[in-house]
Amino acid sequence: MEKIIEAYEQIYRRWIPAVISLPLALMTVIIFCNAIGRKIGIPFPLTVESVEALIVVSVYFGVALVALENGHVNVTFATEKLGPRVNRYLDGFGHLLAFATFAFLTVAAWSIAIDSIKIFEYRLAVARFPLWPFKTLFALGLTFMSVQVFFNAYKYLFLNKAPGPEEPAH
Repeated sequence: MEKIIEAYEQIYRRWIPAVISLPLALMTVIIFCNAIGRKIGIPFPLTVESVEALIVVSVYFGVALVALENGHVNVTFATEKLGPRVNRYLDGFGHLLAFATFAFLTVAAWSIAIDSIKIFEYRLAVARFPLWPFKTLFALGLTFMSVQVFFNAYKYLFLNKAPGPEEPAH
């Protein structure tokens, strides 16, 4: 299991920053073009729809990367006096609770995405804007988060180490 987790996390660390960066760059260009276009009286079409859709990839693929790097904010005043083993188990069970929550959300998101794919859902704006690819990417992002918090729980509870590039100092 440890080798599976390491391989998954290595691939995720390598490719997801690029996957996250591309929509951010596109949003920047779209918003810039819209700002210039509005000044000259020709706003960029589908700006709101495009930005809403692209932010899904950046946010939901990014949260799993943050979880992978153990980058969330911790408030440790209540647990800092406990030993490293107790803290590790508390973190492990916290990640199990997060896994249960995200697994529930993931199943619901995939149900919505599949329904959207079946009808090729779109939004009618200036032009037809497809929604189904972005609902699918949303579900995929939640899937990555579910997998990551499960792996984090496994690492804390069974591999005797914290997630992230280095074990945090207590």
